[in-house]
Amino acid sequence: MGDRVKGGKSRHPDLVVEVAHPKIIHESGAQILRHANLLSLRVTMATHPDGFRLEGPLAAAHSTGPCTVLYEGPVRGLCPFAPRNSNTMAAAALAAPSLGFDGVIGVLVADLSLTDMHVVDVELSGPPGPTGRSFAVHTHRENPAEPGAVTGSATVTAFWRSLLACCQLPSRPGIHLC
Repeated sequence: MGDRVKGGKSRHPDLVVEVAHPKIIHESGAQILRHANLLSLRVTMATHPDGFRLEGPLAAAHSTGPCTVLYEGPVRGLCPFAPRNSNTMAAAALAAPSLGFDGVIGVLVADLSLTDMHVVDVELSGPPGPTGRSFAVHTHRENPAEPGAVTGSATVTAFWRSLLACCQLPSRPGIHLC
């Protein structure tokens, strides 16, 4: 699957049906997402208050209890004030251009019980089908982290393994920056 067909013309599908083999999703998932009609995408990051490196008005935000929502709104409004804590949210906004930085909702939660981990929840939904029900996906990730760390301890290993996997892709070996 590609964005361009023979002759260099752009393709903009009206419908994406995902009943594909996992190999297809692995190879073309990002392209499919670029054309998917998502209704909502919400990314919540929770960690101990010491794990945040906030700027501007968010730097003055304080926990009001054991679990406090510091920000909830469009990712565009969050990124400038939490540049080291919003990378997962920014990646989601880039991966879902039908929503973008204004449509993807980012939530930062200061949780005093999370002394040794970062928790990320991703929730997305699509348009309702003939029965009125929508598809929905919810993922929950717990990443071990040293107290006060901005990045979880498993992040570096995951990043390195992703780079190694890119170098072994049969379709396009190596790392290609655009």
